[in-house]
Amino acid sequence: MLRWTGAAGLAGLMVIALAAPAEDIVATPNKIFRGKVKSADANGIVIEVISQGIQNVITVPRSRIVKVTVEPPPSVVRGIAAYEKGNIKEARLNLGKVMLQYQGLDVEWASKGMIYFARASLAAGDYKKSEKAFTLFVSSYPDHLLIQDAQIGLVEIEMVKKNYEAALLKFRELAEYYDKQLKPLKSQMPYAAEIYIGIGKCLEGQSNPTEALSAYLRVIALYPAEIYYPEALYRSALIYAGLAQPKKAEALLSELIGTYPSSKFAPQAIVKKKTLNNSRK
Repeated sequence: MLRWTGAAGLAGLMVIALAAPAEDIVATPNKIFRGKVKSADANGIVIEVISQGIQNVITVPRSRIVKVTVEPPPSVVRGIAAYEKGNIKEARLNLGKVMLQYQGLDVEWASKGMIYFARASLAAGDYKKSEKAFTLFVSSYPDHLLIQDAQIGLVEIEMVKKNYEAALLKFRELAEYYDKQLKPLKSQMPYAAEIYIGIGKCLEGQSNPTEALSAYLRVIALYPAEIYYPEALYRSALIYAGLAQPKKAEALLSELIGTYPSSKFAPQAIVKKKTLNNSRK
């Protein structure tokens, strides 16, 4: 038997305590399972339990679960951190390793990781995985604060598939909430902007530039969320140029170039502005 005495012994105990892996907990009304959660789905949670040296893998039915405490895998921690820093590629790489393994797990890191993975996949053009993750999020976390991210994401996938009529209808349904407000909360501003950018894209896809312009100008005037504002400026400018209103187009392009030089739309705006200037000479 090993013994520790004094400060050295206490330090040794602390090292062992820190090194010991945290236990996951799945509780039912009459039993608590402690071990390592291996996966989760709509039916239940699979947990590996070791009792008296014997390893058992148990599936606890969803209907019986009253509490869940699960430590996030390191890759999920890395993926969430990467996404929140704007590193979409790194986020998708890390979250894609495990997120679908923990579908519907009722802990914050699982829900956040799922929506981030869906968003990152959408940005990467992997619409199949994105749609699957968004759909799982909607069915698993219907009351979550991020539910609108999933709803908008699913409509954007419809738009990417060029199902403009269906996507436009859904975008307009989502827009009704913001149409009734004088000004949404700051936290809701990006949602409103994303919805109206989507409405504009659908209308452009239906060869309706005038109404599309109204949608983009609404973002500029009412929902100037920085993440979508440069795109609204750029798309509005292109439509103005197409409608033979180069001065309005140049004004928007100048604002984009001057205020958002690091935006992905800035290089395109520079080229377009030069084209407009050359055409007027």
